[in-house]
Amino acid sequence: MLPLRFIRELQHPKHQRQLITIAPCTGQMDVCCAAGAPVNVDYNPKGRYEQIGDMRVYIAGEENTKGLIPVYDIFGFSNQFLQVCDRLAAMGYVVAAPDIFRGQPWSLEKFPPKPEDNLSGWIQSYSWDEKVKPDVYAVVNRLRSQGVSSFGTIGFCWGAAMSVRAAADGATFRAAALLHPSLFGKEGEWCPAVKGPIAVFSANGDPYETIQEAMKGHQRADQCVYRQYNNMIHGFCGARGKFEDPEVAKCVGEVLGLLQEFFDKNL
Repeated sequence: MLPLRFIRELQHPKHQRQLITIAPCTGQMDVCCAAGAPVNVDYNPKGRYEQIGDMRVYIAGEENTKGLIPVYDIFGFSNQFLQVCDRLAAMGYVVAAPDIFRGQPWSLEKFPPKPEDNLSGWIQSYSWDEKVKPDVYAVVNRLRSQGVSSFGTIGFCWGAAMSVRAAADGATFRAAALLHPSLFGKEGEWCPAVKGPIAVFSANGDPYETIQEAMKGHQRADQCVYRQYNNMIHGFCGARGKFEDPEVAKCVGEVLGLLQEFFDKNL
């Protein structure tokens, strides 16, 4: 939660516009902040970087007709994220992750964020329609030109909000996976709009039942996958994942196995 003194300050009329900007993201970002700072792990990525306009794209995997587009969390191309991309590629997919932040993810020097850092404002500056969607479809078009015809998307934390928005385009994305998702209280709006099934892997404190409730009655509800890891912290498959820890490694391995099964069925 924001400190009480800061809320009172924002309630002053001169700060009203700032209050409107910051308020929507505070709830689920508390889970992210409470999980602590990202951790460093040693890893040598097996993929390569390609350029699409001014955007780097991390690509792993050989030629295939099935493609996955992962969307990272606010910390960008962490070694954990790249390792997950490589492991998915080893399962038989072409994996292409856009660098939406253009090499400028949320700074570790600003974590945990102070109110004046305005994390929520920074997040909102990367809106789906204006910023993220053009990048995602630039990657889709590149992969289509290389023979990929079936797509899925995987979002990590903030990226899950982007992936669920992408999945509203069923003509492009046949399925979506949400890893320790941050949906900013929009489950009831965004989840029912997806056209294909979703797979949800939530850590302690992440939305879980609310997503299931939002998907009740969906035409693909029986093909959705839900797993909750209450023994894991938010970000365990991404930048906070201590992959050398046996328990974390076991849970990440299980998630990857379920992802392979899920995408094999739906792409």
